[in-house]
Amino acid sequence: MTDAVLCVDIGTTSLKAGLITARGEVLSFCSLPFEEPHDRFVACSWYDVFFKAVRELGQLDVQVSGVCISGNGPTVVTESGLTFRWNEDTGAVSELIPDCARSSLFIPKILSIKNQFPQVWKKHEKLFSGPEYLIYLLTGQAVTILPEERFEKAYWNDEMLEACAIRKNLLPPFVKPGDKCGVLSLDDLKLQGLSFAENCPVIAGGPDFVVALIGTGTLVSGRLCDRCGSSEGLNFCTDKVLHGQGLRILPSVIPELWNASYLIPNSGELSEAERLAELERGVTCLKVAASEAGVHFPCEMAVTGGQTNDELLLREKAERLGMKILRPADEGKNSHFVHSELMGDACAAWFGLGLYASLQDAAAQIVKLEPYNGAV
Repeated sequence: MTDAVLCVDIGTTSLKAGLITARGEVLSFCSLPFEEPHDRFVACSWYDVFFKAVRELGQLDVQVSGVCISGNGPTVVTESGLTFRWNEDTGAVSELIPDCARSSLFIPKILSIKNQFPQVWKKHEKLFSGPEYLIYLLTGQAVTILPEERFEKAYWNDEMLEACAIRKNLLPPFVKPGDKCGVLSLDDLKLQGLSFAENCPVIAGGPDFVVALIGTGTLVSGRLCDRCGSSEGLNFCTDKVLHGQGLRILPSVIPELWNASYLIPNSGELSEAERLAELERGVTCLKVAASEAGVHFPCEMAVTGGQTNDELLLREKAERLGMKILRPADEGKNSHFVHSELMGDACAAWFGLGLYASLQDAAAQIVKLEPYNGAV
């Protein structure tokens, strides 16, 4: 029987799941849509879709050693399942946010729920930052996945909550990627076609963009990743804080490292020529900022998302940027695995299960990239 972890990533419109071994082999994968993705209580459907994914992946010769969950953010979910999504407008509460909470990505969502849905606000006892709601449904344990201690300002702290009149006990305690959050409490999972280890742990993944960077090995200073879908973001891992127009600086999930991002939020709406031009501007901006900080800039870039199997686009990016393009290794399959979020979940899971000493060690063994053949 093959040991694997069940990796689950909750998107805006669908749930992705995969069975992944400790060496990064994807044994099985599925993507299942939410029937009503824009429903105000869409989080209530995550539980049922999770079960559907388990049935879809069913292989009797696989034992699931752990389940790891990640998802989009900053999304806030109440205990009753009311969902305030990451991309919803919070402008109506902007004047209510004190200076000490301006850095938070979640406080505006929480205050929006309080203002727009006062009856729900009065009744609920817990708030979840997105995918942790599914962890709660599966284990009964309430947690908040904080990618790294420096992310606290992007989440919340006692000062922010007090200034915004938000009860501290509404928000579950912080855990880190790879932490065991609880044990699956669903006996009927054994009837769904997969064999689960006894006391199978549910393990913290994190926000989708964080696990995507883990899943591309962007955990070492000097690594560059292009995460591309309906939006696009260049992410450069560095040991120094960079400064440049258009750059967004966040901590890395690895202490003492940083992630410098150049975002193209409307990438999916641009023509190919516009998209490539914007990407080139982003690379140039990162290069200049790295040079000014005395940081070496790489001559290669990992890619993830839908672009991974777009041969023409990869060739054009390689030629336009003059860079080597890296993508997930094929390993004999007809296409490359584009879902780096799930690969990042696998790294967090096997690290959490004790097989690897750190997230970096896990990524070094699980994440396999190879040069795109048409790259320069």
